[in-house]
Amino acid sequence: MKKLTFTCMLLIFFLTACAPPTPAEPPSLVFELPTRDASPMTPAQVAALTHLSVTLKLPADKITLVSTESVTWSDGCLGVQKTGVMCTQALVEGYRIIFEVGGKEYELHTNETGSSAVIASGLDVSDLVETALMEQLAGNLGLDVDTVSIVSSEPVEFSDTCLGVAMQDVMCADAITPGRIIVLESDGVRYEYHTSEDGMQIQPATLALTWKREGGIAGFCDSLTVFLSGEVYGNQCKSQPNETMGTFATLLPTAEKDQFNEWIAEYGSVTLDESDPKGAADGMTNVVVLYGDGKGKPGKPIEGEMFAWAQGLFQKLYE
Repeated sequence: MKKLTFTCMLLIFFLTACAPPTPAEPPSLVFELPTRDASPMTPAQVAALTHLSVTLKLPADKITLVSTESVTWSDGCLGVQKTGVMCTQALVEGYRIIFEVGGKEYELHTNETGSSAVIASGLDVSDLVETALMEQLAGNLGLDVDTVSIVSSEPVEFSDTCLGVAMQDVMCADAITPGRIIVLESDGVRYEYHTSEDGMQIQPATLALTWKREGGIAGFCDSLTVFLSGEVYGNQCKSQPNETMGTFATLLPTAEKDQFNEWIAEYGSVTLDESDPKGAADGMTNVVVLYGDGKGKPGKPIEGEMFAWAQGLFQKLYE
């Protein structure tokens, strides 16, 4: 297995996204969100807020209105030029509206009625990566994206091309790779992701379980890596494709996923070994490593359940 990456093609669409369609009925002018004054929001402000909220995948009450300025735009693109987009050369009355999210400001341009809105500045690759990750985590675990929040997003230089995440059967080149460490949270549980600087390579980083089965009369060479954020990676040298991936949401029923989460919460980091004795003819290696958050240690019956769970998940991954 060479390298595991997620290619976030959604970023391209985010970067070129147009304003969301205007509702048939104007939204209420009274909007419950933090503002720098007590005035009700105008239709243009509501349109700009809605566009930013949708783009960042954040609820409106997480966004603060800072200022609004009347402007006459010199073209139909509201002063925001985009590659490949033709703008009508006509004066357009509108507004320059500034919002703040987590200490960062975003500038949006609208026309006078709010039927058109566009983000002029403030939006960068890290915003789009964070948004994509929030959606990814929600999809992986079958959660509502509104339950996912960003705890931190910090620039970092990784020491290898695997973004600092060691995985079974993955070869990493030793090369300084600029990127970010992004930590998300849902229902009190934190999930860490590592990304490249341009956001085109995303690697989950919170290991939950690994399983390896190798040797035996059948000549097994199977490995499984499970991340707490729901990504599941498998490698099987006898199959095509050799490596594949899936998520909890697509592979596991709720009961099996809940059982796994209970193990993570109850038990600590433990290595379970059901390998044949060393030196045995056609001996087989069979090892599960659980990266739990608890302090307990599973007994033999639970160990057997964990091996069965890992093998069953691996088989589902290759169905």
